[in-house]
Amino acid sequence: MVRASRYDVVIIGGGINGAGICRDAAMRGLKVLLIEKGEIGAGTTSASTRLIHGGLRYLEHFEFGLVYESLRERETLLRIAPDLVRPLAMAIPIYKQSRRGRLTIRAGMILYDLLSWGKSLPRHRMLSRAETLERWPGLNPEGLVGSALYYDAQVEFPERLVLANVLSAREFGAEVLTHTRVTKITDSGVEFGGGFAEAGVVINAAGPWIDLVLAAVKSPKLIGGTKGSHIVVPVFPGAPANAIYLEARSDGRPIFIIPWNKLYLIGTTDVPFEGDPDDVRCEDWEIDYLLSETNLALPGAKLTRDSILQTYSGVRPLPYQSSTRRHFIREHPQLSNLLSIVGGKLTTYRSLSEECVDLIFRKLGRDSPPCRTAKEYLAADERR
Repeated sequence: MVRASRYDVVIIGGGINGAGICRDAAMRGLKVLLIEKGEIGAGTTSASTRLIHGGLRYLEHFEFGLVYESLRERETLLRIAPDLVRPLAMAIPIYKQSRRGRLTIRAGMILYDLLSWGKSLPRHRMLSRAETLERWPGLNPEGLVGSALYYDAQVEFPERLVLANVLSAREFGAEVLTHTRVTKITDSGVEFGGGFAEAGVVINAAGPWIDLVLAAVKSPKLIGGTKGSHIVVPVFPGAPANAIYLEARSDGRPIFIIPWNKLYLIGTTDVPFEGDPDDVRCEDWEIDYLLSETNLALPGAKLTRDSILQTYSGVRPLPYQSSTRRHFIREHPQLSNLLSIVGGKLTTYRSLSEECVDLIFRKLGRDSPPCRTAKEYLAADERR
């Protein structure tokens, strides 16, 4: 049950974007209701690679603004949530057959450092073949010419980052309903299981479920999601002490092998997905692909299907018919109080939330207090 019948903003979706918007709006004094159909943070956020990163490969698509924003937000999260977001060393092995040679990788590393000027993390280092094998003796030595070592960050349990935002929002008066489905959006609010809540603004932050939420609204397709799958394995022979960023031998796609929770996380695939994101599953060919590429990169691993402890999959809420990883906020002419959040990254959820809450105030016709989420400490849930 909700405590009120009228809210400044009702948010649909309790993933990282919905939770971040909820916190920012509540901290700025808005009356907020968050509605989530399942558990907080249990959808796309929990199915991520669990990295807080600048998006090194976005440089190839000349998305320098997105990389700059991501690196700035990475630094912000390291500062405001040090119990949840921690530095992570990352190595890129470079081979003779790699699509990106040593000079290309070095140029990308230099630009990455320049775009994160003033960062707290160490700058990159280029390593020789001998130095690379000394640090990572498990790597396949055939055709190896060297490597790059740089730093990004990891959120080991992104669900806790979502929960920390939600708990902070509740401290500022936000209300939260879980296991509750929104059944209808009107020009005055939302209907949901057990009631109706009036809202000045409705935020559709349902991630890959956005189009399903909009089923009763005459809206063009907004999401062109892709499926990403991961496998989790125990420590194996030749396992690296830090993360490895591979170029897959079979198709050139990036694959990460990441120490995680005293285990190893390996992923991800990238497959166009149509359908209900609740039905997404890791397919046999994806498992074979990830095992094969890992065993090629680290021959001593000898991973098999029996090595796998867990698989998981999620759908990236990418904009329909667009290759960018940038988000956008879609207004709906037929419902002037409705905004849909399309796209976005785990790393940039805070700045996305700030942009969205600024827009909420404009739609409400009210002056906005300054955003404080870049400065206010975000406590891990066990401290509360």
